[in-house]
Amino acid sequence: MYSSGSTLRTSADFDNAIMFGLKIEVWQDEAIIDYAGVIESHTNDSVSFMNESRYLKATCEFRVR
Repeated sequence: MYSSGSTLRTSADFDNAIMFGLKIEVWQDEAIIDYAGVIESHTNDSVSFMNESRYLKATCEFRVR
């Protein structure tokens, strides 16, 4: 469904990443800032990971590992 390097853009993308337990990387300004792992939850504004980190959707890009 989502290949390595695919970017999560829609609420459905984030919901699917949670449902399928996809491992996600967080990017900012074309550089990886965290190999965050599995998403725990998301809102319209942010994404929370199992490792207790949280990132803003407006400033970050979320890619499948």
